[in-house]
Amino acid sequence: MINRILGALGRILIFSGVVLLLFVGYQLWGTGFDESGHQDDLNASFATSLGVTDQLPAGEDDPAVIADKITEELAAVDPKTAPPAVAAAEGESGGLIEIPKIGLRRKNFVEGVTKADLRKGPGHYPGTPLPGNAGNAAIAGHRTTYGAPFNRVDELVPGDKIITYTPQGKFTYEVLESPESRRSGPQGENWDRGWFAVVPKDVSVLAPSDTNMLTLTACHPELSAKLRIIVQAKLVAEPAASPTTTAPAKTSTPSEPAAAPTPTESAEDLISGDSNELAPALMFGGIVVGLWLLAMAIAAMLRKREIRWWPVYVVCVAATVAPLWLCFVHMDRFLPSY
Repeated sequence: MINRILGALGRILIFSGVVLLLFVGYQLWGTGFDESGHQDDLNASFATSLGVTDQLPAGEDDPAVIADKITEELAAVDPKTAPPAVAAAEGESGGLIEIPKIGLRRKNFVEGVTKADLRKGPGHYPGTPLPGNAGNAAIAGHRTTYGAPFNRVDELVPGDKIITYTPQGKFTYEVLESPESRRSGPQGENWDRGWFAVVPKDVSVLAPSDTNMLTLTACHPELSAKLRIIVQAKLVAEPAASPTTTAPAKTSTPSEPAAAPTPTESAEDLISGDSNELAPALMFGGIVVGLWLLAMAIAAMLRKREIRWWPVYVVCVAATVAPLWLCFVHMDRFLPSY
């Protein structure tokens, strides 16, 4: 009896360990597939909004080719004469960002920094100018999950280039030296020449500025939300002559500079989970457990009858792939994301 109990406990622990490892793998790599699909969709919709799709060969849907055409089109725009850029709808592409030093190539950044927004790619903080406009534009991104676009931002040093493309043109920024005043305090010794760290509620780095700059933010250290890593870069040319507007340009006038985002918008939405996702995660997890318990019972019955039992587990693995994936999707959305 004791041997049977210990055997069952051992199988439960092995099963739990395997599922946990699979979930970690999903967070590190599976979420990247999710982000990649969103990026392809954003590329296509952004190209359509720019009228670039009509310039592509019939049937061309290669994301790299589309991105090439988008950057070619936007690089030819003169920022001095470009009309005001209209802020995109939340979750839609506002432009592309590229950081050659860390291998980030032409990633769409979306409007908004909620977890749902950042599943698609880097997110532009509402209330800050769009890249290329006067003032302090700000973009957040993940370092570990969902493609980890800002995974290596801690490698940036003063002078490294950050390139953005918006409907107002191509804009190049150079990473600034981290300020002396940011090299001490609650964040401790977390700084280097090209970056520094702040506590999550410190949104002063997003405040309006007389310097034309770009601020990148992400969780720090990796796999933790204890701090925020900050990289600041200065625009190396004049900003676009026409600033960002919050409504269609034909019916609006340039808006007044907005205040810095609130601590809740910048510190919590960046990583916060959705409590509504727990129920579906548990439901799909229950389906997986139920299927395996059923498979174990059938296999035990077949063993007693000396019938081949192992195909039962093969069928069970195939049957649990979809519900297990959906369990991971909903559980990831329930948990904080880094």
